[in-house]
Amino acid sequence: MNTYNRTPILNPRLFFKLLTIIYFALLAGQLLFGATAFAITQAKGFNLTTRDPLVLVVPITTLGCFVAGSIVYKQLLNLAANKSTLNEKLMCYQSAFIARLALLEGPSLFGIVAYLLSGNLFFLAISGLIVLNFIAIKPTRDKVGTDLNLDYQEKAEISGTI
Repeated sequence: MNTYNRTPILNPRLFFKLLTIIYFALLAGQLLFGATAFAITQAKGFNLTTRDPLVLVVPITTLGCFVAGSIVYKQLLNLAANKSTLNEKLMCYQSAFIARLALLEGPSLFGIVAYLLSGNLFFLAISGLIVLNFIAIKPTRDKVGTDLNLDYQEKAEISGTI
């Protein structure tokens, strides 16, 4: 029997605990890297000259990844709607949410690296906006229930009332 194909059973409490740990780890990584970059960078300034190609590349990459993250998230949530059990739906949600976070974290880290290279606070500001978006999409039981279109019974299971 192949044990690698089995879907792990997650109760809703463990699911939210794991998802919260992943969320805060990715958020903390950005915040710590950004704070460290700010602390060690000597020359700081806000410069939007187009001589620096990163002034165009970082925002375009950020916008592209934001759009891609939203599209991937919605497509994976649509797959979750076809699942029969709450556990399968939660696993799909976890995959969708992690993909969304990864597509946001990439440009954030890219912006911080661009700041390290140039000292241009514009790049750090873009990373800051991404962090604010991270905070806005923090997973909650209500958001999961709404995003997955769970029925009353499933919402009661994830809220812990059953």
